Amino acid sequence: MENNNELKVIVLDSKQIAMKVIENVKIVRVKSDKYNLLIMKDYWPVVGEINGKIVIEAEESLTFENIEGFFSLSHNVFHLIIKETGDENNE
Repeated sequence: MENNNELKVIVLDSKQIAMKVIENVKIVRVKSDKYNLLIMKDYWPVVGEINGKIVIEAEESLTFENIEGFFSLSHNVFHLIIKETGDENNE
């Protein structure tokens, strides 16, 4: 059952041609040369380009380091499209 108090994240990796869906996300941290955002449920819609780091905090923390790509948030669904990636770490 979906938890209506949290976000859903969809990660599309163009290099590996893979998609990952992460449910029950509490927060998404976006840190790049242009942004330093903390995205939570009911955050206003946003579209941006990332050249830096994204941390997804759910049951496990998932970190994408040194990535280039794009992100958007609409209706509590965060989309991350990765063009180039450095590291992905599960904590």
